[in-house]
Amino acid sequence: MGSERQSTKSDLPLAMMLIVIFMMRSAAAQASAISEVTGYLDVSREHAAWPSPESLVRDLHSKDDGVRLNAFHLLGLSDERAHVKIWSQTSPSEVIGEAVVTPDQIELRYASLGEGSNQHAVLALQITQTQNILAAVAIPKAGGWERIAVFDCWCKYEMYVGQDALAESVQIRPAPETGPTTPQHFELVLRASGGGTGIYTQDEGHFRIFRGELRCVMSFVSRHLSCDPTGRPPGCDMERRWFYPTVFGNMPGGVIVEGRASFPQSTLEVEHSIRDLENRYVREVTCVTYQWDSEAFHYERFKATDPCRCLTR
Repeated sequence: MGSERQSTKSDLPLAMMLIVIFMMRSAAAQASAISEVTGYLDVSREHAAWPSPESLVRDLHSKDDGVRLNAFHLLGLSDERAHVKIWSQTSPSEVIGEAVVTPDQIELRYASLGEGSNQHAVLALQITQTQNILAAVAIPKAGGWERIAVFDCWCKYEMYVGQDALAESVQIRPAPETGPTTPQHFELVLRASGGGTGIYTQDEGHFRIFRGELRCVMSFVSRHLSCDPTGRPPGCDMERRWFYPTVFGNMPGGVIVEGRASFPQSTLEVEHSIRDLENRYVREVTCVTYQWDSEAFHYERFKATDPCRCLTR
């Protein structure tokens, strides 16, 4: 059969290459389903069975290292992440042991993050020892609870500026709706930051629950600060963005307000610990409008006439 192509040894490397490519793509798809990284926002979607959220809070408050460690495991932390080294008081100092970390703040809140009537649990905590903030989301299941996502932030910048880092990084806000609902629906707002010399960036993500999974429905850079110490005089440029939920007629949505500012670096050194003072320098305000797409289950950008006017309604 002259038109038929028989397999030969020379085809083997190509077949093996295709298999490797398929395996790599499958692994990448599986990894993306488990973890979502948007800028500095890192959210794991691994599921785990939970006891009641109240019992977890009690265990996180426990003075027993083993009890706290088990609670951290249920939050998705490894043994290494859940421990802190103990250093000697001698010089030079050396590691003489380790201990399970102790949360400084623990907050448990319930809110309807989906479209139905279920109340979901958001357990957030701050660990100053490691400069970490965690937020776990759980949904009710028959006979118990199921953790569906964990937010893990090395929020050293928020702790450095003297703010309430937990309140800055984990918030629950009302979702835009055309009328009153029972229960009211909410969005989980998460922020994480990073940077380097003269650079600071904070990312913000809005999350809701869809078909048993935590889904990012909106994300943007909420703060970006760039300082040039070599300038004459040294100066800083800042971008600041806020998201305001609103309704356009009978269509729920929101507005991202963007402001820009430039100011001397010496001003930043004095006022960096007071976030509200950023606003006094903001100029060149612009607005971008978004509508809620219930089928795609996220915000879609759309054009509105005089978008900033939506904020004064």
